[in-house]
Amino acid sequence: MSRKSVVAKVFIALVIVLTILYYNDFIFGFLTARPDFKLSANTTLMKVGYGSYNTTIITVKSINGFDSNVKLDVKPVLFILGVKFTLDPSEVHLPANKEVTCELKIEATSTIALGRYLIDVYGISGNITRTVRITVEISD
Repeated sequence: MSRKSVVAKVFIALVIVLTILYYNDFIFGFLTARPDFKLSANTTLMKVGYGSYNTTIITVKSINGFDSNVKLDVKPVLFILGVKFTLDPSEVHLPANKEVTCELKIEATSTIALGRYLIDVYGISGNITRTVRITVEISD
């Protein structure tokens, strides 16, 4: 086997190993734990009376030293007429390895049809977006 052939095979093997390590880190986070955050709700089913409101707590938790502002937003999965969503506050500063909360208030007006609706609460910081899904049940 020539020296060029050995160098080429070593180079190819090195590229393959580095590619595997990169994608494992990217997909699984084995090598470097990247700062991140997660969202959760104290309930994933909110019951709201017809013409009334209900609240739940959204928790934003720092992972791996994430320390930044997180903007929060609520959007229904499908268009809903007759529901008002309020997040207080709508932006939080998340200190490293801590958690903060905000209140989600859902008001159902008399124009909404009874039934179940899906909403997503989004947390956005830079190029990171996380969501938590909540089912809203409108009843009389």
